[in-house]
Amino acid sequence: MRSLARKLLVWPTLVLSLLVAGRLLFGRDLRLPTSTLVFRNDGGVPTLDNSHTNSQQDHSAAAPGPPAYAAGMYMAGQQPRNESACKWYYGLPDILSYPSSRLIWSPELGEKSPYRVLPFVLHGAAEETDRLPQVTLSTHATADQVYGIVELARRWEGPLSLAVFAPGLDAGLAVAQLDRACRCEPAMYKVSVHLVFPAGRPPALGAIGHTQGDCAASDLQWRQAETERRKRSMTYPINVARNVARTVANTSRVMVSDIELLPSARLASGFMEMVHQRPPKIGVVFVVPVFEIESNEPPPTTKRELLAACRAGLAVYFHRFLCPHCQRFPGLTRWLIRPDPGRIRPLIVTKREYPHHRWEPVFVGTRDDPLYTEEMSWEGKQDKMAQMFEMCLLNYRLVVLDGAFLVHTPGIKRKARKASTVTQEFFRPHERRNARIYQRVIKHLIKRYPINRRCAQ
Repeated sequence: MRSLARKLLVWPTLVLSLLVAGRLLFGRDLRLPTSTLVFRNDGGVPTLDNSHTNSQQDHSAAAPGPPAYAAGMYMAGQQPRNESACKWYYGLPDILSYPSSRLIWSPELGEKSPYRVLPFVLHGAAEETDRLPQVTLSTHATADQVYGIVELARRWEGPLSLAVFAPGLDAGLAVAQLDRACRCEPAMYKVSVHLVFPAGRPPALGAIGHTQGDCAASDLQWRQAETERRKRSMTYPINVARNVARTVANTSRVMVSDIELLPSARLASGFMEMVHQRPPKIGVVFVVPVFEIESNEPPPTTKRELLAACRAGLAVYFHRFLCPHCQRFPGLTRWLIRPDPGRIRPLIVTKREYPHHRWEPVFVGTRDDPLYTEEMSWEGKQDKMAQMFEMCLLNYRLVVLDGAFLVHTPGIKRKARKASTVTQEFFRPHERRNARIYQRVIKHLIKRYPINRRCAQ
C-alpha cells in the first residue's frame, strides 16, 4: 500500500512538472484532457529601459498591471546621506581631471581601437572586498542605465566591475547616478567603475550632477533621449565594455553579465562553496541559466520562487519569444522539473556544439577566456557568437548549474506585430556589418584552430 501511495504522489508531481516545462519550451499549455491545471495567458509588458539585450528594437504591448520593479525602487522616499560608500578618483564626483597617461586601450583591438578607457574612476575597497566571495560580476551599461548597479550591488555578494559607455556629457549623467547610488546603497563599496568613450568624445560632467532627488533616483533614470549617444546616433560598443569590465577585475573568476540581469540569492558564495574555493581551470566554465518575468511581478530570488512563477505562467526562459535558441540551454526540461536543491550544484556538462551552436550563455569563467569581438556593436545583434565559436574550437566544457539563475528585468520581451520601417532601416545596416565581421572572424578562427565540424557556425 505504501508503494502504491508513493506512486500516486509521484505521478501527479511528474505530470505537473512536464506541463510547466512544456509551456516554457513551446509557448503553450500542454494539458491532459482531465487536467485542472490552468495557466494565466501571457500578456505583453512595456520596457522601461533601453535594454542591452538583443531585443531592444522589439516593442511590447500594454502591461497587465503596474511594474513591481524598477532600479532603486526599494529606496523610494529615502534621502541620500552626506557620506559616500565609494572611493572616487580624478576629482570625482565634483570635477573630472585626469592625465592622458591614465587612459588605456580596449583589451582586444589595442591601439587600433577607436575607443579609450579611463579605468577605476571609482574603486571598490580592496581591504574589504578581499573578504568577499572571490568571483567578480563584470557588467556594462550606457549612461542612462547606470542606476541598475544598486540592484546588483545589494544582490551580488562578491566584487563588481562596471564599464560605462560615457561619450562627452553622458559621463555627467553616469556620475550623477553613481554619486546618488554611493550615498544611498551601502553595498556600493564593492563596485569599481570604468569609463569607455570614443577617442574624439572624452568624458565631461556638465551641470547634471547638481540635481536633487531621493534614493529611487527617478529624476536621473530613463533619460535616454537626452544622451549624446542617442542625439549623435552612436552605436554602443557593447563588447568593448564587456572586455574592459572583465579584464580589470581583481579576481581570477568572473561572470560577464548585463546590468538588467539580477542574480539569485547567494549566487557568488554558493558557487564558491560548490568549487570548494579551488582555483579555476582553463577550458571549463559554469553556465548560469537566464529567465525573465512579467514586469508586474517581483523578481524571484530562489529557484522555489522562480518555479512558482513558471507554474503560474509568469516566467519563461530568457528570450523565448524573441530568439528561442539564444538562451534555451541544454538540460532546460530537467532543470525545470527538479525542485530547488537549496544549494548550487552541477546539472549537466555539455559543449557549445550542434544543435546548440546558436546558444549565447552567461557563465562564470576566467579573465583568460576568449575575448568578445570588439568591432561588433550591440545594434548589430549576435555580438557574443564569435566568442562562443572560439570556445567550441578550444573544446570548452560548459557546466550548467542548478540552484542558481539570473532573471531579466523589467518584463518579458516579445516581438512587435510589425516593426516600424524607421526601426528596420536603423538596425539593418548594423546587422549587415556585424554579419560581415562575424564571417571574417570565423574564417580567421578556423585557420587558427584544429577543425571541429560540430562547431557549426
